[in-house]
Amino acid sequence: MPTTAALMQHWYFHVPNLILAALMYLMATYFVLMLAFGWSMQAQGAFLRVFHVVVDPILRSVRFLTPRIVPNGIIPVLSVVWLAALRLLLYWGVSLAGIRPRI
Repeated sequence: MPTTAALMQHWYFHVPNLILAALMYLMATYFVLMLAFGWSMQAQGAFLRVFHVVVDPILRSVRFLTPRIVPNGIIPVLSVVWLAALRLLLYWGVSLAGIRPRI
């Protein structure tokens, strides 16, 4: 089966999985950039401001789920963990439903 046909046949798994993977890498990149450029966003370039606007909803939702005792600097790392957990739950859910793509 061609790769495109397999992707289109199992779109219900691949599309959310690719979106979650992209968000995981985006959050990991955000954490590295914040370590490199500092945690303040006021004097930074437009790229970092746009990047911050894109990841801000994820950071806010993870901040809502985590206890207040956890420092804000750990939230990007925890967001990667939460997104990985969502990917795992997606795989398990599709597997339990019996509609998992075969290799």
